[in-house]
Amino acid sequence: MKLAADMVASMKFFELPPEIKEELFSDDVNKVVRFRKEEVGGYSRDFLKLYAHPLHQFLSSWPTLPLLYRKKMGLYATEVRKLSIQLFGAIMETLHLSETHLKQNFEQGIQILGINSFSPCSRSNITPGLSPHSDHSLITVLLQSGPGLEVIECGGSWKNVPRLKGSFQVLVGDHLEVLSNGLYKSVLHRAIPSCSDARLSIASFHSLGMDEIVEPSGELENEGRYRGSSLRDFLNHLASGDTRPFIETLRITQMES
Repeated sequence: MKLAADMVASMKFFELPPEIKEELFSDDVNKVVRFRKEEVGGYSRDFLKLYAHPLHQFLSSWPTLPLLYRKKMGLYATEVRKLSIQLFGAIMETLHLSETHLKQNFEQGIQILGINSFSPCSRSNITPGLSPHSDHSLITVLLQSGPGLEVIECGGSWKNVPRLKGSFQVLVGDHLEVLSNGLYKSVLHRAIPSCSDARLSIASFHSLGMDEIVEPSGELENEGRYRGSSLRDFLNHLASGDTRPFIETLRITQMES
């Protein structure tokens, strides 16, 4: 997989004139392709969201510029998806489930690319970056052009994740926490790139089908500690303006159990 070429293709999109990028601008979280400039909690980023599987269903909606963008990013999405299927099977084995557990569901599920561009600092009160959050997905496969990814440790302090050239970071998402009944925990993370350098990241989010319910596997524990939910439930949560992290709405408290 030519990771450098994929980064270059993505960077060139964000270098396009504003009027071209803004043709894709939308606040609608249900759009299969959307561009936004965002400032939240003192952090700023430009981002492009692309639904990527089934690719034939979404590719015609992707940007046509820069040249060969669809071809290069379509190939990247396809190859990363192959990797994610292998990773998901391995994770199922760590839970003492069959490596084929939910394999077909995962293969037929949704893949979304979230491409983030962080510019060098230009204003003292706004920092390029992304505020603390966990991902909705089962797993997220992340490629970044430079350092900046931080995860929270058990003691509550933030730890920088070293960037190894040519490598991916794989993050546990909310739905894997639910599926594993809490044996895996979704990763609270943030992006704090250098103020002096531009940074790009490509996050590939992998989920089951849009309306397919993810719930704790009955083979792991008799009593589930999470509500079942779907990708559409997450999108509805996002659109509702509810400020609680999505995973908090899925955890069943002792008072409720």
